[in-house]
Amino acid sequence: MYTKAVNSIKNLFLRPIFKELSWYTFAQVFIQAASFLSVIIVSRYLGPTNLGLYSFVLNYVGAFLTVIGGMDFYFTWKLAKSENKIEDFKIYVGHKFNVYFVLSLFGLISAWYVLPKDVATMVSIILLTVSLQSLNTFLIYAVVNNRAKLVATVQMLCAGIMLVAKISLVLLKAPLIWFIAVSAVDLFLSGVIFSFYFFRTPEWGVAFKTFRLASFLSSFTFLFSIRLSIASLIFWQLLLRVDQLILATISNAHSLGIYSAAVKISDVPNFLAGILSMALTSRISNIANQDTKGSKNSLRKIMFYYAGVGLLIAIVFIVFAPLAVKILYGDRFIESVPVLRMYALSIPGMFLISFFTSMYGSRDRYNYQVFTFASALIINIVLIYKLTPLYGLIGTALATVTAYTFAALLFFLNIGFKSEPKSS
Repeated sequence: MYTKAVNSIKNLFLRPIFKELSWYTFAQVFIQAASFLSVIIVSRYLGPTNLGLYSFVLNYVGAFLTVIGGMDFYFTWKLAKSENKIEDFKIYVGHKFNVYFVLSLFGLISAWYVLPKDVATMVSIILLTVSLQSLNTFLIYAVVNNRAKLVATVQMLCAGIMLVAKISLVLLKAPLIWFIAVSAVDLFLSGVIFSFYFFRTPEWGVAFKTFRLASFLSSFTFLFSIRLSIASLIFWQLLLRVDQLILATISNAHSLGIYSAAVKISDVPNFLAGILSMALTSRISNIANQDTKGSKNSLRKIMFYYAGVGLLIAIVFIVFAPLAVKILYGDRFIESVPVLRMYALSIPGMFLISFFTSMYGSRDRYNYQVFTFASALIINIVLIYKLTPLYGLIGTALATVTAYTFAALLFFLNIGFKSEPKSS
């Protein structure tokens, strides 16, 4: 009996899904450790005020690039089902380059028009190189083809390079603008490495001999055809950033830095949801569209797992918040403790949203995502303006927790755990 049980467990973990999960898990643990270590080192060096400026620049640029998130989300599921992945890849990467170019141009013009000169300069450093991020499409190709070892290796290499670069800047006592430059490189480094890897093979060399960049008209026609997917990710990315963007207008850089420190700690456990999403992309695509009792039960189990893990992590963060802030950031960030305790309550909602977006995406139910994220964004904005003057940064965190929880609940009420008619 014992031997049979042991053999069953061994056979279970020899399945391809667990091999992929092990690679993704190992890589994500390394990446998160390197990222978190760099956040601590950089935050301690910059201090609350410069950290606030640093966070604002990254969030400002990110707000312009939310369209790409919608395109990538759509393309991931399309490529997972594609019978000619390289040809679909060629079409998509051309569209993506064009969109990056237009968005970066618009971002540059708006930055120099509305932002102070020093902040606009930092924004420009990132936007001038952002078109190279279109090469990150190779990451999507590797993920949907279950190239877990390749993805893990490249991501760990990039994380290590970025960590060494940021530590070097701290040791050299570099100004803030150099940290912005390193962040710009971080956006496209993995894409460059992936492209060198794939173009070593004859298959890719032959395929791209006939590559032609798409016209801007065709690219925006493509955008219009997937407008719901893009809109859903735009609202989602804005929901993730709106608290810090609004704080930049109603408070000061010091307060934004204190708040950003708490957000960065709370974001760390979300890599667990990312591991599952990367490993299960092609499998969820099949399960989500089945209307069988077994598939429904599997989806429920996954949902409760996401919620349970998120809740457990939130409790740990709430209990150990003072110790975590003091060890990681030092006494200058002690004001982040109550903010972290409040913001940690958003972790279960974030985990559930990660699960639901995969489900809705695989079923092409982007209209529900648009409605849910747009509603949560409006609630967040209203509550931030109402609660921040009353309760300070804790009020901002409470507004965000409420918005995330509302989004997760709305997704749950509409999921159905069964196949739905597809929407365009």
